[in-house]
Amino acid sequence: MKRRHPSNSNCSHGHGDGTSTSSIHHTTLMTTAILMVSLLMTTAMALSFTRINTRGRDRRMIHSRNQNNNCFVQHSLIQSRTRPYHQRRTELYAAKESSSTTTTTTSTIAVDLPSLRKLVRESTQLHSKNLASSNLLSNPQQLQSRISDLEMESSDPSFWDASNSARNEIVTREIARYTKLNEEVQLWNKLKLDAEGALELLEELLNENADNNALENSDNNNNEETQEMIVLTMDECQSCASQLLDLSQKYELTTLLSGPYDASPCRLVLTAGAGGTEACDWVSMLYRMYTRHASHMDMRVTTLDESPGDVVGYKSVELLIEGTNAYGWFKGEKGAHRLVRLSPFNANNKRQTTFAGVDVIPVLEENEEALKEVDIPEKELEVTTMRSGGKGGQNVNKVETGVRMKHLPTGIAVRCTQERSQGRNKQLALARLKAQLLAIAQEQRLASIEAVRGDVVEASWGAQIRNYVMQPYKLVKDSRGSGYETSDVSGVLDGGGALEEFVGSWLRWRREEEEREREMDE
Repeated sequence: MKRRHPSNSNCSHGHGDGTSTSSIHHTTLMTTAILMVSLLMTTAMALSFTRINTRGRDRRMIHSRNQNNNCFVQHSLIQSRTRPYHQRRTELYAAKESSSTTTTTTSTIAVDLPSLRKLVRESTQLHSKNLASSNLLSNPQQLQSRISDLEMESSDPSFWDASNSARNEIVTREIARYTKLNEEVQLWNKLKLDAEGALELLEELLNENADNNALENSDNNNNEETQEMIVLTMDECQSCASQLLDLSQKYELTTLLSGPYDASPCRLVLTAGAGGTEACDWVSMLYRMYTRHASHMDMRVTTLDESPGDVVGYKSVELLIEGTNAYGWFKGEKGAHRLVRLSPFNANNKRQTTFAGVDVIPVLEENEEALKEVDIPEKELEVTTMRSGGKGGQNVNKVETGVRMKHLPTGIAVRCTQERSQGRNKQLALARLKAQLLAIAQEQRLASIEAVRGDVVEASWGAQIRNYVMQPYKLVKDSRGSGYETSDVSGVLDGGGALEEFVGSWLRWRREEEEREREMDE
């Protein structure tokens, strides 16, 4: 058996030991590097969590210290965003000083007593004026008696017969109206008593606080309790007086809606004027504005007819608005409405002016005495027929059931396509035309419709009643005598309280004009 040479054996072993040593050394270095990276990451995460916990503990300590000093710095920062800069700076410095001090001296509470007295006085005076405007409001017993009489009438079994349906509707509507009015009067009286009582209590607390501050050895705890009561009483007084003033102003507007047709529903007809595609889009914006405003005023809106534009929007839209004093509330919107903005339909993004016409017509029942008394000769009417289109199948898409009726002396035209028969649409169109002539006669203070002048709304330059300017500045201004204006263009186009201010200002201006004309006649 041959024995290996020691040199060969040593050489081979020497080569193998070198390779293993280098591999082990490389593995050790990699493991060490991984462990060091893991250690660094663990240390960084621990420091981050420690910093977060420290910040949270610091916030809690600051918040707790601010609570002990009756000063919430964070709350002041949030609330002060809506204030001018110089006021925010003063409040921040005051908050910082009060949070850093450890003294127990009592801070002075700023109470604008003259402004609060003025607010209470204005709200109570308007409340008393509203009560004096009606015998039912000034005499709650008479109002309650009226409700009891109507409820007794509705309790009769024969009252709900089919032959008495017209009276059923009237009595039910009157019961709801008087009941709501009674609840409103009770709320007004309660707010009035609360506002006056809170103001009286506030004056007593202020006098007591002044006496305590004059004493050197006064108890700080008692002073803090008194000041807390002052703040609560002041907030209560301001809240009740503001709510009473707001409700009284809204009711004051309803007293201005006493025309012969103000309580009737109304039809709102929006028509695109000068401006092309921009005018059609402007009609869609007005459509949205009036729909939202009717919902804001708790009224129901029904779309009777709409004619889409060639590109966007509508060429015309007809709405039916039903609710309390619907026609009286919207009648002031009749006229041309002008919009100025950077047109999205202009390739050069230039400023463009466009117009849309708004016509408001009261909806009167065909069996009402006012319509029966109106007699329009057939020679003064121009009647044309058309296809209605839309839903209804072949009857409306192939048969000319739609009717367009024009009053030749005035140029006023109405269109009716909502019924399936031409005869029925003709009757409705005639009733709408009579209602529109009656409304115009009432607006122009004429004795009969024979003297009605042409009153067609022209949606063009020079005939606008309101301007909506979005460029180069933001302004909505009434072009009539009220002259009311606001920079809140978005609020007006949203149809909320901003548009309500325009309608209210026009109604007040209209009442002043009527009183001035009455004085001149006398």
